[in-house]
Amino acid sequence: MKYYLNCIRGDFLWRLLLITIPITLQTVVFSSKSIVDTLMLGSLSEYDIAAIGIAGKALFVVTIFLIGLSLGGAQIAAQYWGSDQSNKKQKLQQTILLTWAATTCFALLAAATFYFFPQAIVASGTNSTEVIARGSAFLQITSINFLFFAYTCSIAVGLRAMHQPSITMVYSLLGVVLNIFLNWVLIFGRFGFQPMGIAGAAYGTLISACVETILLYVHLRWKSHLLSRFPSLVAKAIRHADIKLLLKLSIPSAINSTLWALGVFVFYAILGSVSVESLAALSILAPIESFSLAFLIGLSSAASILVGGSIGANKMEEAYDRAWGLVLFSLMVGVVTCISVWLFKQNILQMFSSLTPEVRQMTGQFFDIMVVAFIVKSVAMMMVVGVLRPGGEAKFCLYLDFFSQWVLLLPLAAYLRYGLGIDPIYIYGLLLVEEAIKVVIAYRRIKSRKWLNNFVCPA
Repeated sequence: MKYYLNCIRGDFLWRLLLITIPITLQTVVFSSKSIVDTLMLGSLSEYDIAAIGIAGKALFVVTIFLIGLSLGGAQIAAQYWGSDQSNKKQKLQQTILLTWAATTCFALLAAATFYFFPQAIVASGTNSTEVIARGSAFLQITSINFLFFAYTCSIAVGLRAMHQPSITMVYSLLGVVLNIFLNWVLIFGRFGFQPMGIAGAAYGTLISACVETILLYVHLRWKSHLLSRFPSLVAKAIRHADIKLLLKLSIPSAINSTLWALGVFVFYAILGSVSVESLAALSILAPIESFSLAFLIGLSSAASILVGGSIGANKMEEAYDRAWGLVLFSLMVGVVTCISVWLFKQNILQMFSSLTPEVRQMTGQFFDIMVVAFIVKSVAMMMVVGVLRPGGEAKFCLYLDFFSQWVLLLPLAAYLRYGLGIDPIYIYGLLLVEEAIKVVIAYRRIKSRKWLNNFVCPA
C-alpha cells in the first residue's frame, strides 16, 4: 500500500491537483445552471416550474450524451500528449477536430429535433397543455445551445489533455454569472425590458452560452493557442483509421453516459413513487450529492489524463503502479468527503425548516446512506473513469455500468418496491450494493492488466 501511494507523491500529486481543481469548479458550474433557472422561475408559477423541469431533463440527457461522445477524444488526446511522438501537437489538433466534428453532427440532430418537435418531447412528461406550451417554447430557444456546447466541450477535452483546464473553467464561470444576470433582466423585466417569464430564462441561457463560446474562441486566438485554429494540413492528414478509433471509443462512452443518466432517473422515479415523503427527501439531497461529488468527479477525470499520458508514453509499469496509488488515494478522499459532509448534517437539515417530522426523519436516514456511499463511489469512479477508460476500455466500462445498474439495481429496486413494498430506506441502500459490485469487477480487471492499451503509439 505504501509503495503505491509513493508512486503518486511529489510532482505527480501536484499535477493531479492542478488539473482536478479547475475540473471540479467546472462540474459545480455545470450543475448550477439548471438550479439557477429553477430557482429564479420558482417565484412565478407552478406551470413554469413544471415546464422547466421536463425541458431540463430532456436537455440533460442530450448534454450527457455529447459529453460521453467527447470522452473518446479525451482518451486519445491524453495518450497523444503523453507520448514522445514528434508530431504529437498535430495529432492532438487532429483528435480535437474529429471530436468537434462528431459532437457537432449529433448536436445538429438534437437541435433540429428539439426545434421542430418540442411539443412531442414535453408531452412525453405531462398532459397539461399549458406546461407543454411553455416547455416547448423553452426547448425551441435553447436547442441552438447544443452547437455552442459541441465546440466548448471539444476544446475542453484538448485543454485538459494539455493540462490547461483552467482556461475553460474561467469562461464557464463567466457564462454562469452572465446567465444569472440575463435571467434576472429577462424573466422579471428589468432595465426597460418586458417580463418574459420562461422565455426569458431560455434567452438568458442561449445568450450566455453564445458569449461564453465567443470569449473562449477569442482567448485562444489572442494567445495563438495550439487549439485556436485547425489548419487544412491537419484536416487532410486525417485517415479512416483515425475516425474509426474515435468512434470505437466515443460511441460506447456516449451510450454509457446516457444509459447511466436514464438509469439514475428511473431509480429515483421508483424510489420517489413510494411516498411524497421519499420524493421530498430525494429532492433535498440531490443538489447536496451533486456538489459533494464534484471533487471526486474532478479527481477521477484528472487521473484519466495522467494515466493516459503514461500509457501513451508506453510506461506501462508506471501506469499500473500509479493506478493503484490513485485508487488508494480516492479511498482516502472518499472517507474525508463522507466525514466532512456528515458533520454538517444537522446544519443542512435545519436549512429546511418547513419539513414535517416524517420527511425530516427520512431525509436524515437517506443522508447517512448517501455519505457512506461517497466512499464506495469514489473508489468505483476512480477505477472506471480514472484508470480503465484511459486504457481504452470503453466497451468494458459500458458493460460494467449496464450490468450493475440495469441488470441488477433497477430490477431489484422495482421488485422490492412494487412486489414486496419494502421500506424506501432499504431500496435507497441498494446504491451501496451497486457501487460495491462495480468495485469488485473493476478490481479484477485492473489487476489483469488487460486495460493497458496504447492505441496511439504501440510499443
